[in-house]
Amino acid sequence: MKTPKRYFSGLSSSKRTQRRKEIRKFGSMSWENPKAYVGFKTDKGVRTRKSGYTAAWKRKYPDAKSLEDKAKASGVPLKYIREVYNRGMAAWRTGHRPGATEQQWGYARVHSFLLKGKTYHTADSDIAEKAKKYFKQ
Repeated sequence: MKTPKRYFSGLSSSKRTQRRKEIRKFGSMSWENPKAYVGFKTDKGVRTRKSGYTAAWKRKYPDAKSLEDKAKASGVPLKYIREVYNRGMAAWRTGHRPGATEQQWGYARVHSFLLKGKTYHTADSDIAEKAKKYFKQ
C-alpha cells in the first residue's frame, strides 16, 4: 500500500516504522468498528499544520465556524456538508498527517469541498453532483 510521504513528516525512523504498522492496522479495520478510531500513538506531541483549504475558508468566511454556519455561508444544504464531514472523519483512520485529529480531517475535507478543491472533483464528486445547484459561488 502506497502512503503519502507527508503522513510521515517530522517523525524519526522508528516512529515511521511504527506509523506504517498503525496505518495498516487501522486501515484494514471496518469503518463501523469503533476501535479503528482510537488514534495513533505516533500522533502524540506532534504539532499540526492548517490545511490550505482551511486557511482559504477562514479568509473568505471568518465567522462561519460550525457546519450549520458553513451551510448558510455557502448555500449548500447541511445534509451534504455532514456527509462530506463524516467521510473525512472515516478517511482519517486509513492514514493522516501526524497529529491531525478526526475532526480536523473532517473539517478540512468540508472546506476543500465547499471551495471546490480536490475532494469536490474526486472523492466527493457524487455529493458534488447532488449539491451543485445550491452553491452560491
